[in-house]
Amino acid sequence: MPDTDVPQPGENSPGRPAGRLNKKITLSAVFLLLLGSVATIGAWAAWTVSNSNTSTLSTNTILLDDNQGGEAGSATSTGTAIMNVSNLEPGSAATTACIGLDFSGTAGISSLTLSATLGGAGASTLQGQLTMNTAELNTSGTVTVTPGSNTNSGSCTNYPSTGTNTTVGTQGATLQNWSGSGPYTISSPVTNTWYKFTISGLPSGDSNCATYCNQTITVALTWTLTTT
Repeated sequence: MPDTDVPQPGENSPGRPAGRLNKKITLSAVFLLLLGSVATIGAWAAWTVSNSNTSTLSTNTILLDDNQGGEAGSATSTGTAIMNVSNLEPGSAATTACIGLDFSGTAGISSLTLSATLGGAGASTLQGQLTMNTAELNTSGTVTVTPGSNTNSGSCTNYPSTGTNTTVGTQGATLQNWSGSGPYTISSPVTNTWYKFTISGLPSGDSNCATYCNQTITVALTWTLTTT
């Protein structure tokens, strides 16, 4: 028979302090506290931090406008014709018209060229009969331009009476030869420049109506501006 005075498992021995049970509880408390510390460290490790610096890249701008309503750059539109001549007859007078160009923007100017393209159903018939009597420019004076608006209607009233007239291409050349020799480089291009064009009338010898009647030719002038 077991001695009833012998302490059973889980009981304190007579006369001993209850230290063992208290120690187990203390260890358990410490173990739980360590788990709490590990969990806290893990939570901090899950945080991420980032820093960002944004850079902006932009391009230069260049604007090209004329006082016939043509413009290119931030907006583009086709202007009106600087001359519309109808009912040409043998011996018709020459026609003169002027146009002013203005350019601006934040980009430096590298070059400016002028080219001509012939069109129309009668181009093959009339390109050798009509001539470019005068094509010139003058950098004096001031050109008033309202982008996208025709403010000049081909008038030469404001074409400079002073300054230097610089010819563009061969004067008196047929339209075919003058247009085919382009594009023409405009030396030292500057804004507020006037251009003058004089195109001959139908020669008096072109009296064969079967050949020359009811014919149409167009001359498209194009300025091309490039930047540095």
